[in-house]
Amino acid sequence: RPYLRTPIPAPISVERAAEEGLLIARSALTMEVKNHIIVTALRDDRRFDAVETASWVRRELTELALEQADSAERMRRFAGEVSDSRLRSEREHDYGPRDYRPLTRRGLAYSSLSDRLTRLVDDAPFVADVVEEARARAWSEIGAAIEARLDLVPMRQPDAHYARERETRLRVFVAIDLARLVSLSPSATTGTGEPAA
Repeated sequence: RPYLRTPIPAPISVERAAEEGLLIARSALTMEVKNHIIVTALRDDRRFDAVETASWVRRELTELALEQADSAERMRRFAGEVSDSRLRSEREHDYGPRDYRPLTRRGLAYSSLSDRLTRLVDDAPFVADVVEEARARAWSEIGAAIEARLDLVPMRQPDAHYARERETRLRVFVAIDLARLVSLSPSATTGTGEPAA
């Protein structure tokens, strides 16, 4: 059989690479926010606060943008090193001259993704969507954990004393507690607030 050379796929565009990176970043961000909501609710005993969570999302977006900017700068540095023969012996990576174009494209994609993430910091609808999706996932996860826990706990049958003494407790409750509540209700008092004679 003749040898058939496997075609090399064309590299994806910088635009598409940035779009896919943004989808991945949003998914990771939503997971981080979900975990933040769960931790603050269970460990710190704090109620969900949409405004505080939105601020947290913006801080995370800023951090992600800075990480992508750092990656872009690193790719630019690597591309410069492989194109300069004087730096080849000093470099700390295995890239060679053939990697110049891929490194350059990767750097452009990282830079584009950093710009997009930076713009999203002030995109109120995007931030609100991440907060709401993360909140829904957090409550779903907490609910599932509680259901799983309840499934593991066997239902306790009331003991014999409970069943035997139930009637007595109900009679005492009706005779004493309800009579006292009726005597304290507004319709059963005089204008001075004292029980009617």
